[in-house]
Amino acid sequence: MTVGFACRFWFANKLIFAPKIRRSSGAGAAGRRLQFIAMCLLIQALPGCVSMPGQQPAIGTSPVFDPLIFFAGRTEGRGNLKKILSSPTPVTVHGHGLVDEEGILTLDQEVLEGDKPPRKRSWRIHRIGSNIYRGSLTDAKGSVTITVDGNRMHISFTMDGGFPVDQYIFLGADGQSASNIMAVRKLGMRVAVLEEEIVKISE
Repeated sequence: MTVGFACRFWFANKLIFAPKIRRSSGAGAAGRRLQFIAMCLLIQALPGCVSMPGQQPAIGTSPVFDPLIFFAGRTEGRGNLKKILSSPTPVTVHGHGLVDEEGILTLDQEVLEGDKPPRKRSWRIHRIGSNIYRGSLTDAKGSVTITVDGNRMHISFTMDGGFPVDQYIFLGADGQSASNIMAVRKLGMRVAVLEEEIVKISE
């Protein structure tokens, strides 16, 4: 079974058979046959999970990713967002970060996604351990958790609407650039992937 087929099967099963558990079981053989046919048609119609990049940056011990350093000042990210049932969309993110006296990073960003109007979002991030950070995001429901493993930073949170997000940012050897891979899931299926290159901008 291919990954794409498995994703389609999982999604179709959620849409068709999961609700059946909440209904009466007295539909009979005819009803079950209709449900099976509907699931087969839906599996054919649905695309597979949005694929992750074939080759990802390697995890290294250095340079160590410190978000309070990298995102301080101006940054710019450019990439493409792939959504299920949609063509890839260009994304540009302009950021400006400031670390206060308490060591809290406030990162304000303007996000340009395709032809949509610009939208603003804000992160607040602080260190709670040697390689662990905690924070908030205006787009997130609940807190944001960040862990660092050498040159890789893993960000996890849940978007408004209940979509789990995992974001992996790899710091470049120059310490001035980073590669970002973000995956969004729904019902256990990967429905969107962002691939982005981020650079620090001299002020």
